[in-house]
Amino acid sequence: MTQRTIIINGNFVTPFGVKPGEVEIIDGKIISIADTIQPQKNDLIFDARHRYILPGLIETHGHFREPGLEQKEDIEHGTRAALAGGFTTVFDMPNTKPPITTVALLKEQISRYQKKSYCDFAINFGSSVEHVSELEIVDPRDITGVKVFTAGHQTTPTTIPKLSDQAKIWEVAARRGFPILVHAENQNLVSSREAAYKSQGHNTLIDYSKARSELVVEMAAWEAVILAKYYKTKLWILHASTKGEFDAVAYARKNGITASGEIAGYQLFFTTDDYKKYGAKIKVSPALRSPRVNRELWDMVRNGTIDGLCSEHTPHLLSEKEGDIWTAASGTPGIQETVAAFITGWTKIFGKESVEECLVRLVQMSCQNVANFFGYVKKSGIVVGNYADLVMLDIEHDWTVKKDDLFTKLQWSAYEGMRLNGRPIATWLRGNLVYQD
Repeated sequence: MTQRTIIINGNFVTPFGVKPGEVEIIDGKIISIADTIQPQKNDLIFDARHRYILPGLIETHGHFREPGLEQKEDIEHGTRAALAGGFTTVFDMPNTKPPITTVALLKEQISRYQKKSYCDFAINFGSSVEHVSELEIVDPRDITGVKVFTAGHQTTPTTIPKLSDQAKIWEVAARRGFPILVHAENQNLVSSREAAYKSQGHNTLIDYSKARSELVVEMAAWEAVILAKYYKTKLWILHASTKGEFDAVAYARKNGITASGEIAGYQLFFTTDDYKKYGAKIKVSPALRSPRVNRELWDMVRNGTIDGLCSEHTPHLLSEKEGDIWTAASGTPGIQETVAAFITGWTKIFGKESVEECLVRLVQMSCQNVANFFGYVKKSGIVVGNYADLVMLDIEHDWTVKKDDLFTKLQWSAYEGMRLNGRPIATWLRGNLVYQD
């Protein structure tokens, strides 16, 4: 007999609002949603006690470091941290060693995830100048799309700075029907600006943000959008950090291009004012922005301008974060902390009375919009017929982030010691309770 699961007394968060009720699950899918569901003998019943329940979120930007960099992170630790953070699906990033830029390496990566991943997964295929021909033979069904680094940083394995080379990739992607996911920074501007700051003896993290300024990312975003407009390429701007990048996305849409952009949780939670306290732990690329730009980003989150939210979980050893600010590794982990940090940051700015509005935006940004853009419709929200990927939150009690609570292999976090609100306390993957407390 098929096991039936019922979650009772839940406040279910949809892209359209919060609906109290109960959910029936059979064979990993949502069968019904109602005010009350009549229990039957042998049902597995879970009482949510009127807590908020979200659909499982999708991490578009996970660096899980296999193969070749397992000293930083691995699939098993990273995907467990994802489930504890409310993400039931992760998109793997290809900056591994070697980078996933060939079909042969892609097949190995899929097999690796099938054996090791605790959650659902998809693969962001890598790109390089040497392997453009691989884009002609990759099966679009095996990938979310192709990631392009238009500029590099301390741990970037492949960079494609020339517009002429980028154009080849945009053309193939459009013709073969998969999106481009672009790390948008202009390499020429990065190189010249960093050289100028170094020559003048500027060696602080504020100087790093100034060198990799709004100009750097906005120029690259507009270049990506113009290429997409010309070739009719579907485009996803990764970890955008300025209004100008989302202006570019809006321009693309006005010209008939399917385009979206995401923001990383750390870009909302931290600003350049935090460098003094956290140092290179929060050195990231694109760089952190000023409090003024940060508030502008929050307003765009609230009004729906920003399509996606990711953690951009980017693990590095603490030893790689030491030394010269120009050579310290860029990126910070956070897949387990991002949901709580987002809720905490929102309510700090907009007030606790707007928490349901916050949760609805979170569901739109990290579930519905991502699922629809990349074609994972069965993961688009709490809807009859969709997969029963669900996350229950505790917003009644603050969570002090402790190293011992983290599943990441690194065991460090810029959020350590902070009191955050909105911690995921239970996660279901296709109807199975896979994480609790």
